[in-house]
Amino acid sequence: MVDDGSTDSSAVIAEAFAQRDPRFRLVQQENKGLGPARNTGTAEMHQDGEFLAFVDSDDIVPPTAYQLMIETLEQSGSDFVAGNVHRFRAVGSNPSWVHQAPFAKTRIGTHISSFPALVTDRTAWNKVYRRSFWDEHAMQYPGILYEDAPVSIPLHYLAKQVDALSEPIYLWRMREVGSKSITQNRDNPKGLIDRMASISMVRDFLKSQPGKEYGKYLRSYDHNVLVEEMQIFYRVLPFADEEYRTLFLDHVGPILDDIDPSVLNRLPEGLRIKFWLTVKRRMADILAILEFEKEYPRAIPTRGTLRPKAAYPALKDSPPLDEAVSSLVAAVGLHASVDTVTWEDGELKLEGHAFQKNLGAEHRFDSVRALMLRQGGKSKRTLLLPTRTVRRPDVTARERNLPFHHADWSGWSVTVNPDRLKKRGEWKDGNWGVTLAQFGAGRPRRTRIKEGRTGSGQVPTPVWLNQDVRLIPQISDQHLGLRIETVRARVSAARPVDGLIELAGSIRAREGLDGVRFQVRHTEDGSNRKLSFPVELGAEADGQVPFSTRIDPADLERVRQEEAEIRASARTRQVDHWSAELLLADDTTLSLVVDQGADSPSSVQFPMVGAGAPVRSEDRALLVR
Repeated sequence: MVDDGSTDSSAVIAEAFAQRDPRFRLVQQENKGLGPARNTGTAEMHQDGEFLAFVDSDDIVPPTAYQLMIETLEQSGSDFVAGNVHRFRAVGSNPSWVHQAPFAKTRIGTHISSFPALVTDRTAWNKVYRRSFWDEHAMQYPGILYEDAPVSIPLHYLAKQVDALSEPIYLWRMREVGSKSITQNRDNPKGLIDRMASISMVRDFLKSQPGKEYGKYLRSYDHNVLVEEMQIFYRVLPFADEEYRTLFLDHVGPILDDIDPSVLNRLPEGLRIKFWLTVKRRMADILAILEFEKEYPRAIPTRGTLRPKAAYPALKDSPPLDEAVSSLVAAVGLHASVDTVTWEDGELKLEGHAFQKNLGAEHRFDSVRALMLRQGGKSKRTLLLPTRTVRRPDVTARERNLPFHHADWSGWSVTVNPDRLKKRGEWKDGNWGVTLAQFGAGRPRRTRIKEGRTGSGQVPTPVWLNQDVRLIPQISDQHLGLRIETVRARVSAARPVDGLIELAGSIRAREGLDGVRFQVRHTEDGSNRKLSFPVELGAEADGQVPFSTRIDPADLERVRQEEAEIRASARTRQVDHWSAELLLADDTTLSLVVDQGADSPSSVQFPMVGAGAPVRSEDRALLVR
C-alpha cells in the first residue's frame, strides 16, 4: 500500500490493515502523483512475488477476481490477463463503455495484433501481470494524468500473448460528490495537455521499436486515437473558453499533422474535415461544424452527384477546403436495409429501402437497383436480380441525417426463386452473400444489406425446400445473408416427463449411430462446460431414424452454481444459454435444428422446480427453442 502524501485518515486505515495482516505493507512518501506512486509500489514488491496488480484507493475488486485471473494465467501461460470493468456509484453499476469492445467476450491467448480492440484497454488496474514479464520490460509510469496508457499499451504489444476476460473483475468508482476524477474532468486544460502527452508517449514507443510490424501497430493505434480519444475533446470545444481552445490547437494539431496520411484518408469524411481544420488552426470553422452536427450527427451537406463535395452552409464565407479534403466517397455511399422477409408461393420476398447517404433518393427513375447474390466458397457463382422501386415517404420521415434531401423513392422489392440457387439441379450446402447494387447518377455503388429494425427484417424465418434441405435468410454481423442447409438431425417435440425434459426428433439415416449421445454446451462467456445424456433410437423409416433423450434440469442448474463460485456475474445472470448437438461414438458431432412446424417446441417452458413444489416468480425455467 502506497500512501502518496494523503491529507486525510487514509494512512491510519492502511496502517491498521498492515498491523492485522502481515501480507499488507504500508509505504509512505511525499505526494508525487499516481504514476510515481505506482512506481514506488513496484519497487517495493516482495522478492518472491509471482504476480503484479494495481488497485486505486477508491475502487473495489470483487472477492474472486484475482483467483479467476491467476487461475486463467496458470492454465494459459500468457504474460498477463486483463478483465472487464463496471462503473459503480451509490445506486448501482453499469458496464464501462471504455472496456466494452475489448472484453465483449473471453479470449484466451490472444494479442493486440490479432485483436486490435485491445488498444482501448489502457487502464492499469484491470490486469494481473506475471512478475517475470513486468521485470523484463521494467516499465515506469509517467507523472502525468492519464498515466496508464504509456505503460498498458506498450505492454500489450510486447507480450507474446494475453488473456482477455469478459467477467467484470474491477469496479471503477464514478464520483458523485466532491472533486471529479481524472476521466470525469474533461474540460480541465491540464487534462487536455496530459492526454496529448500520454498519446505522444505511446506513439514515441511504437516509433522507436524495430521491425515493420511496429509501423502497422502505429497506424492501428493512431486510428483509435482519431476515432475515439480525440473525439472526447472535440465534444468539449463548444463549451470551452478561449484559453482551452488555444491549447487544443497547440497540442492536438501537431499530433494530427504527424499522423500518416493513409490513416487519415481511411477516416469518415466528417472527421477528416475537422482534423484538417484543426491543423490549419481554423477554430471558428470547427465550432460551426460541431454546431451543425449537434442537430444532424451523421450528415454532411453535399454539392454535386458525379463528384460530390462537402458544402457546409456555415463555411460559405471561409476559405475553401482543400480538394482532397472536401471530396466525398464514403459519405455518399449506398445505405441499404431490409424491412421484411416473407415467403409467397414458394418464393422468398425481400422488401427494404436504400438511398445514397447525404443525397437521398428523390426521383423514381434516377437510378436502377438490383439484388446481387454470390455463392461462397470456390464457386463464386453470381445472380443479379432486378428490383422494383417503391415509394417510401416513411423513410424520409424517420431519417434525421438527410437535412437537405429526401428519400421518398428509396423503397425496393424483389422475389427470389429458390430453384435458381441450385447447381446442376441439386441443392448444395453453403452461404450466399447478399448485396444491393445501384446504377444511375454518379458512379455505380454496391453495399451489404443491413438488418431491419423490427419483425422479419430482424428475425427472418427459414423455409423447408424438401424433407432434408432448408433455405435460411440469416442475420450475421447485422447484415442479411442466405444459407442452404442439409439438415441431418432435428428436434420436433418436447415435453416434461417425471421431472425430466424429453426431447424427440429424427436423424437422417447413416452409419455410426450406435452409442450416440445428446450433448449440450454451456455457451456463457468464459465457460467450457459440457454435459451429455443417453439417446434412445427407434427403427428407421423413410430414411429417418427417430430418437429421444431426457435431460435433467438439475444438472444444468448445478453447472450454473459451480460457475457462480468464481464468477460473480453467474450469481446475478438471469439467463444461461446452452447449445445442443448429437455426439457420435467417434467424437464427431451432428448439428441439431428445431423443426419449426405446427408442433414446434420453440416456446415450451419447463419450471426448474421439484415435482409438486410451488412455482415462485424467482424460479428459473428451461426454454427449449
